[in-house]
Amino acid sequence: MRSALPVIDAQLIDQAIAWSVRLRLRVANAGELQAFEAWRRADARHEAAWRRIESMQQDLQQLRSLPPQVAGKVLAASAREAAGRRRNAMKLMLGGAMVGAAAYAGRDSAWMQLATADYSTGVGHRRTVQLEDGSELVLNTDTAVNVRYEASRRLVEVRRGEILVTTGRDASSSPRRPFLVSTEDGMMQALGTRFLVRKEPGQTRLTVLEHAVELTSPGVAAPVLAQAGDSLYMSRQAIWSADPTGLDPVAWTEGVIAAREMRMDRFVAELARYRTGLLRCDAEVASLPVSGVFQLQDTDRTIDVLLATQPVAARYRTRYWVTIVARLPG
Repeated sequence: MRSALPVIDAQLIDQAIAWSVRLRLRVANAGELQAFEAWRRADARHEAAWRRIESMQQDLQQLRSLPPQVAGKVLAASAREAAGRRRNAMKLMLGGAMVGAAAYAGRDSAWMQLATADYSTGVGHRRTVQLEDGSELVLNTDTAVNVRYEASRRLVEVRRGEILVTTGRDASSSPRRPFLVSTEDGMMQALGTRFLVRKEPGQTRLTVLEHAVELTSPGVAAPVLAQAGDSLYMSRQAIWSADPTGLDPVAWTEGVIAAREMRMDRFVAELARYRTGLLRCDAEVASLPVSGVFQLQDTDRTIDVLLATQPVAARYRTRYWVTIVARLPG
């Protein structure tokens, strides 16, 4: 069930945008601040318009964290919908986007990683790669890796995203070269194994499915051995055991999210990895438990299933800008 934003008069939206630009782009003097407060108090509709723009600006802060090409799709979709049934709300959003446009300058690292990687996937896509030594990589959504095979070692660099590794025998090389996976957080050496590597902001998660993997981090004196069934985090300063998340870490290879008593905010964040745009969870429903198997091929359908099985609703600003909120009674 999609909850619409209340309609606010376009002229009031214009006034709220004008005040936002005036207050944010220059230092307002005491007279301007008094005039602004007087405008807000003059009519309850003025206050409603201002609260709308504040809400949009908070959302834009999250939108700025997206890769530029994704953010561009969100804004483009918003512009298209501005011509239709949400003209006022989108007009406000685009006004806020103009105020914050400078925040996008130079944010090209994400698409550059994908564009310059040896192997990569877009949002919502998976890919299987067979390497020359018989190893297999399965790339999850929004992933970029480089492969560096040298005389003394086999190295896979995970620049972003997540991979499932099944190491090959390296039969053409004698002696057999070590198989290494690196991220900016450290190095992992496979010891005849099958494992998952997921790059997250400031840390890397390793999940060992078979045999063992040895982790080495710049800030840790000695290597750490992870056995089958272990899940560890690694940063440049430390290596530690990962807390249970309620998520089957390998289920994505089958095209599903398998959740068991998983917090709603974590579930929504996981689903967002497979969906273009901005998908977030309101704090009011963040702790609700989610269990079940959810398809990744159609995230719109997955959201509909979530709404049918949980006491939540979806607030759509556009198709690419969705917030999971508490369902209103009745």
